[in-house]
Amino acid sequence: MARTALLLLMLMLPFVPARAGDLRFITIDVAPWASLDPSTHEPVGVFPAVVAEFRRRTGHSIAITLHPFARIDRELETGAQDCTIIVWNDTRAGIVKKGEVLAQHPVGIVAAKGIALDGFDSLPRLSGISVLRGLVIGGGFDEDTRLRKEYDTDYQTGLRKLAHGRVDAVAGAMPTIRYLAAQMGLDHHLGQQLLLSRMDLVLQCSLKSPHLNAMDQFNRAIRDMRDDGTLDAIFRNNYFS
Repeated sequence: MARTALLLLMLMLPFVPARAGDLRFITIDVAPWASLDPSTHEPVGVFPAVVAEFRRRTGHSIAITLHPFARIDRELETGAQDCTIIVWNDTRAGIVKKGEVLAQHPVGIVAAKGIALDGFDSLPRLSGISVLRGLVIGGGFDEDTRLRKEYDTDYQTGLRKLAHGRVDAVAGAMPTIRYLAAQMGLDHHLGQQLLLSRMDLVLQCSLKSPHLNAMDQFNRAIRDMRDDGTLDAIFRNNYFS
């Protein structure tokens, strides 16, 4: 009887949502997607704005951490972080559950001024191409052994190399590369660009996350944000296109 009474009492208790700090979201540390404001040291950009909407729409409290691209998979694989929003990569399918797509991101090559990009066949002529370690570019770039690739931890390093003539181009998310170049005062070094693929920016949650069941709420929030115009406004307000 005592056990039956206890069971009935437990069934009558209301559902309690995740407490503050229970959910941890990670993404790449690169403006305008996400970066720390130098004056407030708080995360700003598209990703923090989207997470703020998640908090408001779902009631969950979510902590944000920003890291270099190469570290994100390891954090998700171990379950140290619950979720991310980043470009989708099929190799990540074994460690995360794929959620809603937020947007498509143009990915390709941004060359130094004066360097001609006449199509993919012009890439083997380049003296060097900076690319983020672990980033899949697509369009035949990743498999082509003729290309002189230099692997860097961030776009800023590649842009400094380009400005000093150490590489002829930077590969990756082209709007982000151009945004960062302008922020660094190096945009006058940039010339032609070549689109290689379009990558989906996707919500992804670790299969080891104890809060994996909350993913349905975040997926629904993304769909609602798309329908009511919030998502477009966030991208537009953060100069991300």
